[in-house]
Amino acid sequence: MFKNALLFVSTLLCWSPTWYIIKFQLGYVDPLISVFYRIGLACIIIFAVLFLTNQKLKFKLYDHVWFLALGLCLFSSNYIFFYLANTYLISGVVCIAFSANLILNIIGEKIIYKTNATYQTWIAGVLGAIGIFIIFNKEILNFNLNNSTHIGIVLSFIATFFWSCGNMIHVRNSKNKMPFFSTIAYGMLYGCIFTLCVAKVRGAEILFEISLPYISALLFLSIFGTVFAFYLYLNLVNNIGAGRAGYVGVFMPVLALLISTYFENLEWSQSLIIGLPILILGSILIINQKNKLVI
Repeated sequence: MFKNALLFVSTLLCWSPTWYIIKFQLGYVDPLISVFYRIGLACIIIFAVLFLTNQKLKFKLYDHVWFLALGLCLFSSNYIFFYLANTYLISGVVCIAFSANLILNIIGEKIIYKTNATYQTWIAGVLGAIGIFIIFNKEILNFNLNNSTHIGIVLSFIATFFWSCGNMIHVRNSKNKMPFFSTIAYGMLYGCIFTLCVAKVRGAEILFEISLPYISALLFLSIFGTVFAFYLYLNLVNNIGAGRAGYVGVFMPVLALLISTYFENLEWSQSLIIGLPILILGSILIINQKNKLVI
């Protein structure tokens, strides 16, 4: 219990600031190129650790198919859409959309892995959905593609869907005893290559901003927001399941919103004030639940 709590808190501290720090990577450098730099640097760090510690690096072609699937979902597509969403929204709002990960993980585990979630878990998921709907009710009920805010929210939810798919793939890889660090390393390798390809198709130039804010943001996002955060979070997924680990994405918006309030002058609307506590309540109900996997 203590170990899981420590993993949770550490993950929260590594990830919560990243939503705002991403802003320092937007502007001169194309968002997708910044994603490429972030995941690429993290990939180099992990491969260096694997090489120095003589870890397994050779795998069958079939294993690489799953490395590729993990990379496309968890280390590429989700970041592409999250970074693009950040060009339309302030960081705290993007993070709130990420809370839908909790609901998607529960549904994903039920459909793919036949996990028997408790009634309390489903009630918690419903509360989470209600909270998200209250917060974004105006955008959902009055959706308009000409509204940049609405576009940003859609991009955030698409990113969250890919994130949840990545969670499900990691659960599969873990159950098949695939080495933890090697899986992440190859996933990042394929993810950053795919991101670069998408960036070039979009016509992005490979530029680099030589400034203290950009380089500092890149180092924090790569080392703490990617290497450490994924190591901590995926270990948490292994210990308690993707559904319950999803509550990280519910507590995270609280810190992200506080950061946005201080640095981005976020105004707390009535919908946010009402919906956020309901969202948090749903996550609290999930924490002590245990899902039973049907093999």
